[in-house]
Amino acid sequence: MNLLVHVVGAWIASEAASGRYPRPVAVGLSMLVSRLGAPTAAMTMLAFAFKRLNDAGAFERLKPAPAARQRPLRNR
Repeated sequence: MNLLVHVVGAWIASEAASGRYPRPVAVGLSMLVSRLGAPTAAMTMLAFAFKRLNDAGAFERLKPAPAARQRPLRNR
């Protein structure tokens, strides 16, 4: 349960840091999440770094190629 609380707190903090919420809401959320301590802060920084790298296209090469479309079979 403790891990779940830290993960949810890190997710909320990373969303607030990315600009999803207006500034007053983001400040309030950051103040609440900061009370969770160092594990949540570390997960927040990692999540934010991962999001920035993903937005910059660092993981495009790792995505699977689109599947080839198959032609429908005809009745003979």
